[in-house]
Order: sequence, then C-alpha cells, then structure tokens
Amino acid sequence: MLNGIWVPQGAEFSGESIPMPPTRFIITGDRYRVESEGGDDEGVLVIDTEVTPHAVDITGMTGPNAGKTLRAIFRMRGDLLQLCYEVSEVPRRPGGFSTTRGSLQILVRYRREK
Repeated sequence: MLNGIWVPQGAEFSGESIPMPPTRFIITGDRYRVESEGGDDEGVLVIDTEVTPHAVDITGMTGPNAGKTLRAIFRMRGDLLQLCYEVSEVPRRPGGFSTTRGSLQILVRYRREK
C-alpha cells in the first residue's frame, strides 16, 4: 500500500508552514529509509489500516532516529500521502490531520515519485 519513493510537497509544524529539505522517504514492505541532507535513517513500520484514521508506528533502527518510535496517522489519495505525527518527549498519536499553534505535531504531504 505505502510502497514507493515519496517526496515531500509541503509541511506544517505547530500550525505554521515549514520548509522541507530535499528528502526521499522510501518504503518497501515493513521497512523504510529516509534519505536527506541531515543523514539517512532506516527502520521498520507497523501499519494498521483497520483503524480510522489509519495508524503507523515508525521505529528508527539506524541513523538519527535510532531507538525512537513515532506514532503517526496517515491517509492516501492516489499518489498523495499525508503523514501526521508528534515529536514530544512521549509522542502520542494525533487525532487528525492538522496541527495547532503550540502543538508538537508535524503534518507532511508527500507525492509518490515511483
């Protein structure tokens, strides 16, 4: 379902639009790799499409996010993917696809490259 190479089209953090550095989010089955100027990151995904919104736990195995788990929600429309997660000390899964001022939530919009 999520397999492919995803490139960010836009993002917001804490209710504000933020720039995204050149990044590629590569998903193959239950594995992911993020290639960016800040360093590569690899890990595993646990996807749950039985809940609404769909949930995914993203656990870093190597790179800057090694040992961290992000609890995110996602939705897809064709070759577009929205991924929303929180970056607090104890991340919680967001309830919706928006961020508010003062929150520690990030919403990234991706387009499938391949």
